[in-house]
Parts: sequence; structure tokens; C-alpha cells
Amino acid sequence: MKSLKEVHNTLNAHVPWYRQHPHRVLAGVLAAIAILVGLCLMPSGSSHSGLTAEEQAQRDSAALHVALMPVHDCFPAFYAQRMGIYDRLGLDLRILTLQAQLDTDTALTRGRAELIYSDLARAIFMQQDTTPLRAVAATEGTLQLITARRGRVRQLNQLKERMVAVARHSITDYWSDRLTDTARMARADIFRPQINNVRIRTDMLCNGTMDAAFLPSPFAEEALLRGNTLNFTTRDLSPCLTAFVATEKAATDTTRQRQIRLFLQGYDEAVEALNKGGIRDTLVAMYKQLFMTPDTLVDSILRATPRYTPIAAPQQSDAEAALQWLKSRGKVKKGYSADSLLLPLTR
Repeated sequence: MKSLKEVHNTLNAHVPWYRQHPHRVLAGVLAAIAILVGLCLMPSGSSHSGLTAEEQAQRDSAALHVALMPVHDCFPAFYAQRMGIYDRLGLDLRILTLQAQLDTDTALTRGRAELIYSDLARAIFMQQDTTPLRAVAATEGTLQLITARRGRVRQLNQLKERMVAVARHSITDYWSDRLTDTARMARADIFRPQINNVRIRTDMLCNGTMDAAFLPSPFAEEALLRGNTLNFTTRDLSPCLTAFVATEKAATDTTRQRQIRLFLQGYDEAVEALNKGGIRDTLVAMYKQLFMTPDTLVDSILRATPRYTPIAAPQQSDAEAALQWLKSRGKVKKGYSADSLLLPLTR
């Protein structure tokens, strides 16, 4: 007759190892999760190979940290990073990708980025609120007002008492005021829920939650392909409000200035490459990753995407237009001037 120990050993011989040692399996799973989380939290462009923690911290501190949105204006910078243009230029760049303009602004004010994608209205809003900054370059910043197909809005005055998704005190809010003025409506005649995340704003328009929304490319093209209607575009209109905005310290420091100029140079090189067609497989992958473009629409959106525009110097007249608009809303502090807002670092 077998002893209890012999019976136990016989039974265990038929039990898989992972069931005999569940605590080891759990420990391994937790370790793997910790490694994956650590990798996911690493900023784009960072590298930890062969460096001590102190050396990595020094390298991170020396790199240029840029907060961008997944929109048409920022895509050349993403493409330049993906294609190694910034590496070739000798720029150590860390890109923080954020879904909303309010988040890029917060990244600047809280010291997470030296350079961000924003607009002149938001820059004035931040500068008068004791955040030292400078607008160093202007982008095209075209927006399109897309109306939901179920709403049957054909004229601007039909937006009365409709919901138009915007980001508050930003370029989208500015153009919604311009439209109400043009249509001879009171600015309070349209409801403006603040939907900062552009992806969510697009989906809310397409599923009929919003009556209309101001969208940049390629989200505007996606909304049109999903059956909605183009009502208005800012293309070729002034002012040009979108811009790359830097902390004043970065904009005036010799080393950071050089980095920002290299960033803008790489951006323009990517614009040239993209306008020649770019590398299609890379574009498809990036559109799916950055814009969360549906697989069924990628090819159509790539064909519909407008040409990219090189960086330009920000203009004082555009800054004054943003300032006067904010004043009309009572959002400018007494004595504030936009004279120190611009510091062009374009070539």
C-alpha cells in the first residue's frame, strides 16, 4: 500500500507546473505587466539603453519636449520623427501626444513641455495669467464647420439654438463668434458645449449628438465621408491664429532656440516630403495610430487630405485680432498688451 507522500507525488506528476506553483506564475505576470507599463509611459523618442538613471535624467532634461495634437497641422512633426529627420538634424526630441488643445496648454503651464501646438487666443489667455511664453511660429490652422446630416442645416442662420462643439476661448470659439456675427445672430443664439478632444468631437457629430462641430483635417474629411455636410471653411481667411508656442525661457535661451529652430526645420522638410506623396505604408499606419481613422476610410481620407503648408512667422495683426476678440468677451485683464507675445524663430 502506498504512503500518503507517494500518492501526493504521483498525483502531482500529472498536474501542470503552473498549477503546482501558482504564486510563481502570479509573480511572473505582475513583473511582465510592470515592464509593459514602464515601456508605455516612456515618451516618444526616449532611450534608456546602457544609461544610468542619472545619465538618463540628464539626457531627458537636455532634450526638447514638445506637446502636439493628432491634427493636420502637427502631422509633419510626427512624420519627421517617424522618418528619422530629427535624428539626422541632431535634435533629441520628445513628443508628448495629447488629444485636446487644453491639454497641450496645460503641459506648457505645468512645465511638461517647452514647446506646444496652440493658438494665439489661448496664448494670450495664458500669458496674461502669469505664464511667460512666446508664439514662435504660425501654422495654417484651417478649420471646417461640419453639420450633422440629420440636422439638414444649409445656411448659417439655421444654427440658431443648435449645439456646435468647440473648445472654449480658442480658435474654434473665435470662428463660431465670427459666424454668428456674419449671420446676424446673437452670440448666445447657438449652444456651444465644450468638447476638447477632437476625436470625441468628431464621433459626437457623426452619431448625431452634436448638430455641428468645427473640425481640423483629417477629422473634417472623415466626417464628410461619413455622410455629414460641409457648411463653412476658414481656408484662405484671416486671421491665422494657430501657432507653436514656447515658454519664454525656451524661446530666449540660446540652446533651446537652436533646438526649436531645428524642430521647425525638420517640420518643413517633412512638409516637402509629404507633399511629394510620402511613404504610403507609413502614412496608413500613422493615420490609424494617431487619428484612429477607421480602416475602411483610410485610403479615401489620404486622398482627400489637403496639402501641407510650411511654417510661417506669426503676425502681429493676427495677435491683435485675437486680443480684440477676447476683449469683446471681457476676458482680457486691464493693462494687458500683446506686444510681447510674438518672437518669430522661423528661418
